[in-house]
Amino acid sequence: MEFLCSKCSACCRNVGDLDLPSDDNGVCLNLDQENNTCKIYNTRPDICRVDKTFENSFKDTMTKKEFYVWNTKACHWLIDKEGLDESFKIDIKNYDNV
Repeated sequence: MEFLCSKCSACCRNVGDLDLPSDDNGVCLNLDQENNTCKIYNTRPDICRVDKTFENSFKDTMTKKEFYVWNTKACHWLIDKEGLDESFKIDIKNYDNV
């Protein structure tokens, strides 16, 4: 099972409350805003890695599937907050087949 990401970068534009380098608007300084990619993807912090965050903080309180669904719902909220196209939303039912 893997986390399904639409690569909209809404999470990267909303890191202001996390301990990550960000500008005054809460956008991660490692986000290349021209092409919507992470400049340090291979060495990004654990908080930016869904599976690592699950293992570090949530594996004792929920299943990986529950964590993925919870994260996908958070993604949907950020997509709405950013006013992004609905096509960026991953269908949560995709996790039912795993």
